[in-house]
Amino acid sequence: MKLLFEVLWAGIATSGFAILFDLRPRDVPLAFVGAAAGWWIYSITAAAASQATAYFASAAVIGLICEVGAVVLRRPAFIFIVCAILPIVPGSGMYYTMLQSVRGNLSGSLNAGFQTLQSAGAIAAGLAISSALSRLFSLTPLAQRLRRGEKRKAWHWLPKK
Repeated sequence: MKLLFEVLWAGIATSGFAILFDLRPRDVPLAFVGAAAGWWIYSITAAAASQATAYFASAAVIGLICEVGAVVLRRPAFIFIVCAILPIVPGSGMYYTMLQSVRGNLSGSLNAGFQTLQSAGAIAAGLAISSALSRLFSLTPLAQRLRRGEKRKAWHWLPKK
């Protein structure tokens, strides 16, 4: 139940940022879904694996959702990714890095800074992988078929029966 509320709040907070960033009202639900799915994946993966793995997995899911939604809505994926990625940005890591620096704890500052950089790198890698996959598999035929409401398989690269 706690995870459900966290996912819901991540989506609501992202919707607020989407409105603040002047997304069209029809674009806000995609940002909501991307952030909620990303936070859900992050929460599940963080319990089972390392922080960096959790950040990578959630960023990849956010990127894929936003890329598919951007093709369907005919909008740039960047506007959805910027909003949806906000709940998983490692802001606390940046704060603790600076806190340890101000307190004069060099080893604590370096440790927190390295973990923050590792998390940020994992987010960047997850978004890069999702972007590359969406370009590799050209999501345009899928989006066209989704817009038309076709029920058959929309992947153009699968062998036809």
